[in-house]
Amino acid sequence: MMDKARVYRQMEKDVETHVNNLLSFIRQPSVSPQGIGVRDAAELLRGMVDRAGFKNARLVETSGNPVVYGELDVGAPLTVLVYTMYDTMPADEPGWTVDPFAGSIRSIEPFGATLIARGAVNTKGPLVAFLNTVKSILESGQEPPVNMVFAAEGEEELGSKHLPEFIRKYEGELKKADVLFFPSASQNSKGKAIVSLGVKGIVYFELELDGKEWGRGPTEFGIHGSNKAWVDSPAWRMIKALSTMVDDTGNKVLIEHFYDDVAVPSQEDELLLNRLAETFDEAEVKERLRVERFVNDLHGVEALKKYLFSPTLNINGVWSGYTGPGSKTLLPNRITVKMDIRLVPGMQVEKTMQLVRSHLDKHGFSETRIRRLEEGYGWARMSVNSPYTRALLRALAEFKVKIEVWPTIAGSAPFSMFAAPPLGLPFILGGMGHGGLAHSPNEYLVIAEGGPTGGLLSMEKSFAAILDNMSAL
Repeated sequence: MMDKARVYRQMEKDVETHVNNLLSFIRQPSVSPQGIGVRDAAELLRGMVDRAGFKNARLVETSGNPVVYGELDVGAPLTVLVYTMYDTMPADEPGWTVDPFAGSIRSIEPFGATLIARGAVNTKGPLVAFLNTVKSILESGQEPPVNMVFAAEGEEELGSKHLPEFIRKYEGELKKADVLFFPSASQNSKGKAIVSLGVKGIVYFELELDGKEWGRGPTEFGIHGSNKAWVDSPAWRMIKALSTMVDDTGNKVLIEHFYDDVAVPSQEDELLLNRLAETFDEAEVKERLRVERFVNDLHGVEALKKYLFSPTLNINGVWSGYTGPGSKTLLPNRITVKMDIRLVPGMQVEKTMQLVRSHLDKHGFSETRIRRLEEGYGWARMSVNSPYTRALLRALAEFKVKIEVWPTIAGSAPFSMFAAPPLGLPFILGGMGHGGLAHSPNEYLVIAEGGPTGGLLSMEKSFAAILDNMSAL
């Protein structure tokens, strides 16, 4: 076991340096959907991994963005694969109060000093905090209590399209690991630590219809809107196609056989849901998301069950024709719709996409093109009774916070790629600290201590505690 008190004193001594490390990385854009700064960020991160004390820090090339890799073997019985990501979403949405890549620290009630930046919580903040943790352990004159393999990908926001290449290339090194750990800031805005035991899968795609493919409507470019009197509209055609895929509320998917393989919550899931409903803060979630109500005005267990165990068909964006200021009468020749499907236990990526294709064909929309933007990946789950989950819970309990266990989250991460053969790795995710508004304007991460949540220092201490508790296994 490690002398955590010594490590914590080292962290407290170096907190200003640790904040500067975070600002340095935040200020290097790594926007994978737009290809902005990703390789520069990878090079910067490689140096940070090296300085944190990892050996053989390097860039592992793939057909897409590189994976930043490092190793730290201290001869411990347990080896942890630390998986994370260094890419971010774009920051071009309106509503930012600061330059999203300036790494601005502002005093925000009730948290105090808070970092506002793209990537602050998702996931550059926790990534740098983990590297700070490893460096503090070594600088306290100790060795980490576990061996570590570090892997940070640069395409998580693109669906981890080329991560399987890395896994195949480094299968031998990754097989040394006993468990995967995803460092994150898991406190909510009131300080409760949220422990999630799984993720949904996802597949992301575009539907596109143009007049040339359809054989009707404008075939090469948009034409004057007055021509709608005698020329068909690809836009209206797509809207009709979309309307066949859901009921009138948009909340029930009507794609044939869509729900056939959906697994019902297990006995353990039901137990966790009932416990969760006793402490679930519905008002806090609605306030954070800025929503007034859930679908069908659900509350309690039924709302949680819908959120966590239902697959979804979502429209992320639609564009066609003229969308600028003022008016321009136009009959567009093309319409594109970005969509995603979240997969729950029992569902498979390829089968689900086949159902979408079959549905469009059956309903007479065979001219609608499906373009996969991501390979997609499946769901992944862990049991609350896993020794690794128990180690995580024990570590968080050391910080005297309320803990809430969720059987899964509604979001997605590529843990299934590591949990499936040939690696078959169990996984945990979590840590102290709070942030929010990922993928939204004014994404933030709390830096200061003393508010309702932990800050950067608490996050780093919790990562050390998690490693130490796992080492006891």
